Amino acid sequence: MKGQHRLVGAVVSRAALALVALAAAAALLSPTAAASPESDADDAITAAWEDAGGENSDLGAKQGDVYAVGAGFAQDFANGKMFYTPDTGARSMYGAVLEKYESLGGPANSDLGFPTIDEVPGLAGPDSRNSTFSAGDKPVIFWTPDHGAHVVRGAINAAWDKLGSSGGVLGVPVGDETYDGQVATQLFSGGQVSWNRQTKVFTTTPPELAQQLTGLQVPIDPTAAINMAWRAAGGASGPLGAKQGGQYAVGDDGQGQDFAGGKVFFSPATGANAVESEVLAKYESLGGPVGSDLGFPTANEADGGIKPASRISTFSGVGDPVIFWTPDHGAFVVRGAMKAAWDKLGGPTGQLGAPVGDETVDRDIVAQKFTGGKIAWDRAKNTFSTEPSQLASALSGLQIPGQNQPAGSAQPADTGAKRAWHSWWLLVIIPVLLLIGLVAVAAPWWSRRRMARREAPVYEPDHDMDAGYDGEPKSRVRWAADGDSDSGSSAFTGGYAEAAPAAAPASSSDTGWMPPGGAGFDEPLPREETSSGAAPSEFETAAEAEDPDAVDTAPTRIPTESEISGGRHAATDSAAEAEAEPEPMAPVAADQPAIHLPLQDAHEAPDGYPVKGNVSFGLYYTPDSALYDDAFAEIWFTTEEVAQANGFTKAM
Repeated sequence: MKGQHRLVGAVVSRAALALVALAAAAALLSPTAAASPESDADDAITAAWEDAGGENSDLGAKQGDVYAVGAGFAQDFANGKMFYTPDTGARSMYGAVLEKYESLGGPANSDLGFPTIDEVPGLAGPDSRNSTFSAGDKPVIFWTPDHGAHVVRGAINAAWDKLGSSGGVLGVPVGDETYDGQVATQLFSGGQVSWNRQTKVFTTTPPELAQQLTGLQVPIDPTAAINMAWRAAGGASGPLGAKQGGQYAVGDDGQGQDFAGGKVFFSPATGANAVESEVLAKYESLGGPVGSDLGFPTANEADGGIKPASRISTFSGVGDPVIFWTPDHGAFVVRGAMKAAWDKLGGPTGQLGAPVGDETVDRDIVAQKFTGGKIAWDRAKNTFSTEPSQLASALSGLQIPGQNQPAGSAQPADTGAKRAWHSWWLLVIIPVLLLIGLVAVAAPWWSRRRMARREAPVYEPDHDMDAGYDGEPKSRVRWAADGDSDSGSSAFTGGYAEAAPAAAPASSSDTGWMPPGGAGFDEPLPREETSSGAAPSEFETAAEAEDPDAVDTAPTRIPTESEISGGRHAATDSAAEAEAEPEPMAPVAADQPAIHLPLQDAHEAPDGYPVKGNVSFGLYYTPDSALYDDAFAEIWFTTEEVAQANGFTKAM
């Protein structure tokens, strides 16, 4: 029993120790567990308030506790507020600047973001106040006792800063920005700044200030662009209303933002633009910016010009499409030929009026009805007919840009795009035709060479081929290379020995290949009967067995027909000339074509083709040309002479 009591006592003691350890651990961990974003905000705000003087600061005494607002926190004070996020820190605001901020929705419902500095005096003087905010277009609220508090942001803020801000020629803002289509404008005490968000061009009052803004870069991210489109549409009090949710991706590089009364779509090419209610419903029923061929909107939805109500939205798709809405007929797309004719006749405020249906297509006839009539376009003939018929005369000769014609239709008007297509294929066709022409010219020449080779007597030298000629042979006869000679195949491959170029000085820039030790050409020889022996058949067998692509050949130039029949390589007449070394030449294979098409890299010269040719301009470039590295090669030549023979002119 005593053993059992001792065992029970040990278990109880150990359990008690475990409880004490758990209690100690809980006590140690309790401060960490109590930490939270709200407590972090409270600590940061309290520290900033105490640094500013606590209850003796401009803010005065605390009122209540820290509370969440938007993506951060806020703390009320007797004379103002502090706002906090981990990125911006704790920042104070009060008076008219705070009132303006909260009238626009504050950190939760405006597009300004959180303050990034404590409210401070502006450059205009100690009586002015300003505070900057975290939104991407760097907004500022600026206040003066004479003009009140106004927001300056985005492109206009960039221009204002460029011109000296509140201490410069423009002075202080006297109103908020206003919008007229694509143009944002803001008034200052010393002038006015306007910015077209489509053309990115500034205009100013006085006008000379705009010169200082030429080239000013205005980086605007998708969020800032969407917010600008929202403000241009009236902001929270406009038809779009309040934001709903966050931004989302649209297609590869687009963004979208939902609002209570519509949506704003952004793409780098079109910027951000709003589409609302009935027009938006039609747009999305067709697939929206990604699922339809309308593309992204190119401007905020606007008044259509027809009373009592109409709306129009323009898009980036082919044919300059628009969606036009009226309460009596609904929303319809007008595009392409219908849009061109409609615009020509005055658009919605012209004789045709608003569309009452989408376009229809019946074979080659595209038609659309409007409140004031009908347009029909025969795309095969590019002719219009109208109801009433007298409207058609105004459409005579109207061109429809970007309109594809169906197969079998009338030939469309020549366009730059079509010419570009032909030019592209000419780059391929011309080199091919040149090669075909060269083959046609070379075929009979090659045949004559083959026949001459079969008739040629064989001269078998009894000296080393590499040693040159000791003197002129007693009898000049045609000769062929010994099959065992190490002199290479360049002089004889393909029957070259039977076709020699005409005589030319050794110093000529158009120097042909010479036998070792030779320094000139001799006169033509009379034909002789082919001598007997095995050399011709051995030579033909070797020549036919050769792989032309693997032959390491010596340089030669292409002989003319007269040269083929009139000249031959011959031994030298002079011992002094026999000792002269031939001038070094760039290697060109005897059986190598004179022209080569470009490699995959158009700037890389094919081996043995150093001369660039540009078919479009008829120019050729040698490696010593100043423009050689920059020139685009559409064809390559072995030598300048080949380029000139094909009608090319040397580029200066």
